[in-house]
Amino acid sequence: MKRAVLALPAAVLLLFSDRLLPGTAPAPPRHVASDLPEVYRALPPRNEGRFGRTGDALNLIFLGTESAVRSALEKAGWTSLPLSVAGSTRGVLKDILSGKTLARFPPMNDYRLMGRTQDMNWVRVIKPVSTRHHFRLWRTGIVDVLGREVWWGSGDYDLSVRWYDLSHRPDPDMDRERDFVASSLAAAPGVEGVRLLPLPQIPRSGANDKGYPFNTDGRALVVELASRGR
Repeated sequence: MKRAVLALPAAVLLLFSDRLLPGTAPAPPRHVASDLPEVYRALPPRNEGRFGRTGDALNLIFLGTESAVRSALEKAGWTSLPLSVAGSTRGVLKDILSGKTLARFPPMNDYRLMGRTQDMNWVRVIKPVSTRHHFRLWRTGIVDVLGREVWWGSGDYDLSVRWYDLSHRPDPDMDRERDFVASSLAAAPGVEGVRLLPLPQIPRSGANDKGYPFNTDGRALVVELASRGR
């Protein structure tokens, strides 16, 4: 009965999915950068949320190919969310019908960076639908001399759902979620290192597009993945 109740909102989201969250835009042009510290300092500090409002602070850097990023995160226990509500809702319906834990419930909100929606969504579910570890990653179009892409992202621990606008209420302490991501990947295959890097552009406090407060210590997590030749 409980799963049947959960299936109803998932089906409704599927009907209106094209209006809620389009797929991500084409990948940005790629260019090689030899000075990664300079690249990191030039990354934008916030993404863009609803109605063009300033969104979440960003604090996650992944350095690696798409396949390396996906492999490391999957082996560390993270689940990839589809990039549209339609795809995510289909995944939820499959989970319900197969009796699995609901892990692919839609992220609900369309966040943009440099005009593009997120390229990846990753979750670890604590309580289906409402409580989860969650972060988004965007391609920057920048690669290092080894061919590894620079990904820029934002992580939140979602505490509960605010149903009237289909948003998750995040834990204000963004550092706690950043550190959880770090600990989950510290021993993952393919990860060469994780470290914290102070970046001057990261805001220490503020509120996102929906008015949820956040605070940080101004440091980003850098996850460096092995290249094909290493």
